[in-house]
Amino acid sequence: METTHTCYVREVAALLTAGIAYWLTIYPRARREIHRCRRRAHEIPDPTLRAAALDKLTRERLNPEAAAFFAVLAPCRRRGRLVRLMVDFQIAYDYLDAINEQPTSASLRNGLLLHRALTDAVRACTSGTDYYGHHPQIDDGGYLSGLVEDCQSVMAALPSTAVLEPVLVRAAERCGQAQSRNHALVVEGDRQLHSWAAGQAPVAGYLWWELAAGGISCLAIHALFAAAARGTTRAEAERIDAAYFPPVCAISALLDSLIDYSHDAAGINHSFVAHYATCSQAAQRFAAITAEAHALLGMLKNRARHMVILAGIASFYLSAPEARSDYAAPVASRTLERLGAASAPMLAVMRLKRRQSG
Repeated sequence: METTHTCYVREVAALLTAGIAYWLTIYPRARREIHRCRRRAHEIPDPTLRAAALDKLTRERLNPEAAAFFAVLAPCRRRGRLVRLMVDFQIAYDYLDAINEQPTSASLRNGLLLHRALTDAVRACTSGTDYYGHHPQIDDGGYLSGLVEDCQSVMAALPSTAVLEPVLVRAAERCGQAQSRNHALVVEGDRQLHSWAAGQAPVAGYLWWELAAGGISCLAIHALFAAAARGTTRAEAERIDAAYFPPVCAISALLDSLIDYSHDAAGINHSFVAHYATCSQAAQRFAAITAEAHALLGMLKNRARHMVILAGIASFYLSAPEARSDYAAPVASRTLERLGAASAPMLAVMRLKRRQSG
């Protein structure tokens, strides 16, 4: 059994080596791919779709950079292709989020058809789909289908795609369903999202909005992409998916909701955190979910780097000034208590970066 000191040394070592690999080899590739996608977004004929694509690539430009961090879980020789896959998939996910979230385009049937792009993207090959069949704008100049095809071309070249494809498809379908239903709240109410969450495989102790929050996250897909880049069995892929959904995916979306708590209260965005009866209940549930995420990731191969990813996700949100509000502070404190050794240095770095960018 590992001692606390041994765990600390292992996780800090993983943080250092993953950080070096990311900044020297992964980040530059991610930036190049983001620039390539930005050039394609500028060529979208429809002004509404073009504005949505460019806004996401500007306002949420860190998302694809962060998604590429999952490449540290894969062999060095396959990281080049993998970075392109992760960046393109994340950009497609963010773009779909933008064009599906407005009340005029948030109907469930529109969202479900749009998000079929996510499921198609994780397959090595599929026939074309008219993703805009229920959408008010349709002329993206091949932007979305191009992202899907680029993902498929990488998937076809990864060694474990055939073995992992059923798990990846299930994870992508789950993500698309949850995102579509979460957006549809503004026009169709929350019953359909509640029913979807209740229909997920039984997960002891989870509340329906926690499963819904976990569903909208694509973190499990990126972890599975990394697994597809090396020799991975179907059983191991199932363990990866179970470690990320619900716990890692849920805590990520819940922390995002936590720092947006005040903002969401004044708008139409669905707040997952607002479903908790009290701040104390939220703090207890965040701590329990984080502890489960830490425990399940600890049973995976390359577990130290999975722990670094969890710490990085939590530190990104908990470094925000909003995490120190009267409501969020107790929740943040309980969450930090359940994170691994990598969380302290990562939180310090994230806070410094926020101060410099501010």
